Amino acid sequence: MAVDMKLLKIFNTRIDAELAKSFLESNGIKSMIVADDAGEMYPAASIYWGVKLFVNDSDFEVAENLIKEDSGK
Repeated sequence: MAVDMKLLKIFNTRIDAELAKSFLESNGIKSMIVADDAGEMYPAASIYWGVKLFVNDSDFEVAENLIKEDSGK
C-alpha cells in the first residue's frame, strides 16, 4: 500500500529538521526527512537545497498547525 507524502517544510539544517521530526513523532505523526547531502557527508549542501520534511498527506493539516504553534508563528 503506497502512502501519499506531502512536503511540510524545508529547513536550513538537518538538525532543525530532526528536531521537528521528533516533535511531530511525539505527537503521533510519522514523517520522513529527505536531504541531498550524500548521507550527511556534505552537510553544507543543505544550504543550497535545504532539508525537506515530508508527512503523510492525511496528517498534513495537523502537522502544519503543530509546526506553526511550535515556532510561534
